[in-house]
Formats: sequence, C-alpha cells, structure tokens
Amino acid sequence: MYSAIIVDDEFFVRKGLIEMIDWEGNGFQITGEADNGEDALALIREKRPQLVITDIRMPVLDGIGLIQTVAGEGLDTNFIIISGYNDFRYAQQAVRYGVLDYVLKPVDQDDIVNTLAKLREKLARQTQAQEGKAWDAGEKLIEALIRGDLSGTAIEAWTGYWRDAGVREFSYMLVEINNASPWNDAPVPTKERLAEDIKKALQSILHRSLEHIFVYAHHRAYGFIAPDIYYTERFGSPKELALELGAKLAGLYPLELRIYAGKPVQELRSLRDAYTSAKQAMQYKFIRHNERVIAYGDVEEVILNYIHLEDDCTRELIQAVEEGEGHDLSSCIRQFLQSLVDKHVSPEAMKTAVDRFVAGIVKSIRSMDGDEKLLNSLEPMIGWHDYSITLEELEKLLLQFAAESSETIARLRKTFTKGSIHKIKQYVDANFQKNMNLKSIAAKFFMNPVYLGQLFKKTYGIYFNDHVQQLRISEAKKLLRQTDKRVYEIAEQVGFNNADYFVTQFEKMERMTPTEYRNRIIER
Repeated sequence: MYSAIIVDDEFFVRKGLIEMIDWEGNGFQITGEADNGEDALALIREKRPQLVITDIRMPVLDGIGLIQTVAGEGLDTNFIIISGYNDFRYAQQAVRYGVLDYVLKPVDQDDIVNTLAKLREKLARQTQAQEGKAWDAGEKLIEALIRGDLSGTAIEAWTGYWRDAGVREFSYMLVEINNASPWNDAPVPTKERLAEDIKKALQSILHRSLEHIFVYAHHRAYGFIAPDIYYTERFGSPKELALELGAKLAGLYPLELRIYAGKPVQELRSLRDAYTSAKQAMQYKFIRHNERVIAYGDVEEVILNYIHLEDDCTRELIQAVEEGEGHDLSSCIRQFLQSLVDKHVSPEAMKTAVDRFVAGIVKSIRSMDGDEKLLNSLEPMIGWHDYSITLEELEKLLLQFAAESSETIARLRKTFTKGSIHKIKQYVDANFQKNMNLKSIAAKFFMNPVYLGQLFKKTYGIYFNDHVQQLRISEAKKLLRQTDKRVYEIAEQVGFNNADYFVTQFEKMERMTPTEYRNRIIER
C-alpha cells in the first residue's frame, strides 16, 4: 500500500477527493492533509509519501513552490496538480518538475483512477529495481566473504550491524533442491523465486524482518548467513533452525530438500570457513540419506572414502542383470548401494561405482551386437551426477536401467543365436576351400560342435558336412568348365586333401567322374 497526502486550501475539496476515490482499492492510503504549502512541506518531510495531490494556488507557499522545494531537497515524491485554472504556464512548469498529471476542476473520478494506476506501475518498477540492486549488493557481499576478498569499510559496516544486534557467531547454510532433473519433469521455480521463498520462510519462522539476509545462488544450492540470534532465540542450534526451515519449504515444492549447516565462526570475515564446512557436510548426503538436515558437527569425525574400493558387488549386479530370470533386481540394486553406503563412499566414489556398472552392461549389450543408445534409461544413468539427486532417486534410476537392460539382453540373446549361425554359414561359404570341419568351426565360434550341427541342420535343412561338400563340388565343377587344370589340382584348390576321395565324392553327387563331366562339356 502506497501513501498519499492531499493539499488544498478548501476543506470541502479535500474531503470530496477523499470520499470520491476508493483509495485503498487503488493501492493508496491517505496519510495526511494540509491547507497550505508550508504545512504540506512539513508533512512530506515527516511522512515521505509516494504521492501528493496539491492545488496550484494556496497561501504561504503555492503548489509550484511546494513542488520546486521538494525536488530541490531530493525527496522522492510524485505530484498530481489539481487546479481550477487552465493556464498553460502552470502546465509548462508542472512538466518541467516531472509532475505526474495536471487535472482541472471539477475533478473527473476516472482521470484520477487512471493516473493512480499509472503511478502504481511506476512505483512497482522502482521498488523492483531497488530490491534488485539491494539483492545484487548482498550477493556480492556474500560472494566476496566466501572468497575471502571482503575487507575495509564494507565488512566493518556489516559486522557493526550484527554486533549491535547482539550477534556472537555466524553459521552458513546451504539449501539443496534435489531430483529436479529433465527425466522426471518436476516443476522447478526460478532461481529468483526460490531465493525469495527461502527468505520469506525464514521471516515466517523467525517473526522478524530480514533486511540484512541475502540468499546466494551457488551452483547446486542456495546459501545464506545465519547469525546466532536466529537460532538461539527459539532453537537450540543451527540444525534445529534448518529442520524448521526444511519443513516450511517442503510445503511449497514437491521436491526433496536437503539443508547443510556449516560450523559456526566468530567473525564475519571467517565466513569462508563456515561455507566450506557446509559444503563438506553436503558430501555426506548419500551415507546420511535418511537425514533432511546434516550439520558439519555431526559428520566431521566420519571419514569418507574418495577412492572406489574394489568390490565383487558390481560384478554380481552385472551378472544378475545379464542372467535376468531368477534375480530380484530391486533387491540386488539395494544391496549394491547399501554396500557403498556402508563403506562411507563419497559422491564421487559413488559415481565411479555406478559408472562401472553401466559400462559393464553396455559392454554386454555391444557384445551381442545390440545398440545401448536405444535404452531410454541410459541418458539419466550417464547424466545423473550433473544434477542434485537423493540416494532414493538414484536407486530408482538404477532399477529402471537394470530392468530395461535385462529385457534387452534377453531379447538379444534369442536373436544372437540365430545371428551367430548365419555368420558361421557366411564364413563357411567364403572359406570352404580351407581345411575345415564341424569341430574346428565350432571351436572358432566358441560353440559346442554337437549343438552347432543340430542348429545348422534345423536352420538350413542340411547337415553341416553335406553343405561344405556341396560348396566344394560346385566350385570344382566351375573350375572343370572354365580351366584346364588337372583333377588333382582342382581337388586341392577346393579343399580336398586327397584326389581319390575327391573323385569318389564328385561321382557320388554328380553320377559321373570329374573327367567325364569335363569331357561332356567339351563335346557340347
């Protein structure tokens, strides 16, 4: 609500204006009246109204003189002139001093209401700009403190304010928004909205104005300074304040919030230590995944493993996905993650373990001539670490990936066997001249020879050895037609080690010897 003062030497004009306009409905409240310019000036200096509606001709100090004096003193006040004189000179002077409007008596209600609407928009823009400047200044102060660059009068003024308020120590808190990722389509408010809501939540909890609290947008969290007067008055520690804040924010967004409280510091210039310890507390988000608030003091003695420990758990999980049936993938993944939590691995080590699992599954799919890029769940598994997510969300992503991969591998396995037999046939068709048999080919393709023979007969309707024999005899017939090579040379070229055996097999299939076949061709 903006404030306004009405100045006119006629009593009934002033009261008429007050009654004519729905001031509060238009966003204004009348906070004073005056019947001359001198009293009006005193009121303006005292109340600092956003709007003054004044007559142009008044005793002691007229309207133009009042506007000129206010402008000279740098008082931020907007004027609407109401006058019974349609004098162009007054209008010119009014424009020169930036008067909002020049309204002639009798006053038209709609004209005033329209002017008030324009002023509201102007004041709203000014307020937003001023808040933006103050916010930017506050962010720069926090950023400088975290870097350890703030010194001189800036830090002295800020420290002085807090000392006067009775502050003895400062903590730093990080509010982390989890699971706001592209794959779950969670609605995420803007950075500015989040920062403003955090401040409003603090104001609601503490029942105080927080002009000197600024919420700084870090890479993955929102940080703010928490002086001890915020948590000693109603709470026993920074953690208890953080718990209350988390509960308040949880009612605003359907997102998982985590808050990390750094260790308190005695001096504002030591805020870097408070911030660093809050970031260190964030490293424990997975091994303390059931806790909404993690204070540095709760975990500073807990040692994190930043290097992934070799473990059979990853191989067992890969095996469970590959084997598919008979494995409870949900239970396997839970055990996999729990083993990492029990070993106190850091988020980076957690990422390494998950990446190894994903790489192992991708390798299995590629070995069966599959394309891992067809997996819908692959992208989240590759990019999850670029977002803030909870351990529960990671478990959900892993289960989706494991289930889809297991189905893909099972499907590939069925088609892979058929694909393998076709590859074997292609190889035999291209290399039948070489010394080969069912056993040697089975060994080359890592298959059981009996199974290969059965699969070949089932797929092509002919036994493996008979197919090879047909290829060799067919090639021999071509050489008998197109060359003058001797029979024993042709036998060796098509893969027969013994010329007599070649002649016997040729005669068996063609009902004539190789020589008879050639002569028959020549005689034609």
